[in-house]
Amino acid sequence: MKKITARETEILQWIRENPLISHQELAEKAGITRSSVSVHISNLIKKGLILGKGYVTGGSKPVTVIGAVNIDISASASAAFRKADSNPGKIRVGAGGVAFNIASNLALLGLPVHFISAFGGDTHASFLKHKCFERGLDISSSLTADTASSSSYVCINDEKGDMVSAVNDMDIYEHLTPEYIEKKLPLINKSALCLIDTNIPAETIAYIAEHCTVPLVAEPVSTHKAVKLLPVLHKLYALTPNKTEALALYNASRQNSLLRTGSQTEAKPALAELARFFIEGGVQRIYISLGEKGLFCADKTGRCRVKAYVPENTDGVRSGAHISRQSLIKNTTGAGDSQTAAVAWAVLKNMSLKESGFAGIAAASLCLEVNEAVNDNLTEGVLYERIQKIS
Repeated sequence: MKKITARETEILQWIRENPLISHQELAEKAGITRSSVSVHISNLIKKGLILGKGYVTGGSKPVTVIGAVNIDISASASAAFRKADSNPGKIRVGAGGVAFNIASNLALLGLPVHFISAFGGDTHASFLKHKCFERGLDISSSLTADTASSSSYVCINDEKGDMVSAVNDMDIYEHLTPEYIEKKLPLINKSALCLIDTNIPAETIAYIAEHCTVPLVAEPVSTHKAVKLLPVLHKLYALTPNKTEALALYNASRQNSLLRTGSQTEAKPALAELARFFIEGGVQRIYISLGEKGLFCADKTGRCRVKAYVPENTDGVRSGAHISRQSLIKNTTGAGDSQTAAVAWAVLKNMSLKESGFAGIAAASLCLEVNEAVNDNLTEGVLYERIQKIS
């Protein structure tokens, strides 16, 4: 899909909200002339995003993504990180959130995305909505809670770009209730796929899992939030935890037996056993991220392991004893979200288990090459090129 400008995205959003909106109404909303609106409409038609009369929107069947978008404050040390001390480094403020990052990657891969999230009544909300517009995300089904604060997330990274710690304020997602989602079911069930993160309430996750009729993909987000998925594993098409999150779910399922025996020891099963737990629990595909060690994938027919990909430097020399890891990896934040997005994209492309694993590793490696949580250079073509390099 040809690149869409921020203004075109804004106008497209208003059209999606009201397909019969007039040129004059669009001009007033945008603060521009009617003739300028006509130019933008013409460009949107040429790009295949609207079909003309009544502004019927065109394009592929959309993906629905439900979850968090937040003000992201990322602080990265520029020298060896010192705990309980002030560290020199760089601080960046932007839009983030697991679901937002996944939705952004899917949009970059050319998929139309319905993004269902929650915005507060503060100035941050305007910033976050604008960032969604820039990404081409349709937020017409999101809610605004005027008396609430928009979600925010603060993370601290060491000199390698690895997260040291983080704090989040995501109370606003309590507004994404089952009653609210019920109104959005017709939209969700007309999608090609629904993807959720666990920043939304457990009862909302349960409601979506019970009533969603399209393939459902879940990203666990953290060990604390991952356990929200335990009651709905049998409803998931795919699950994309890291190993720690997978272990948290595995051990949570054993909690009753642990209590009966009085044992406080948590199990640490081998990857094959861990994957078998999810497949036998009803998950159709499980993708366990192993960080630098790659990705472990499994379904009912088999399992495979895809190695992590380390990109070559400008001289074409692969990472080794004479090239530091820091010179190749700029930031790890967002790599897992990119991986999840690519897995969902691969599912929609009817790729095999292993092919989808390659897609996930390819997207994650592309994300590692930039300082931001989303690599704006990502496209289907770029992803296919990277897949070919690693497969």
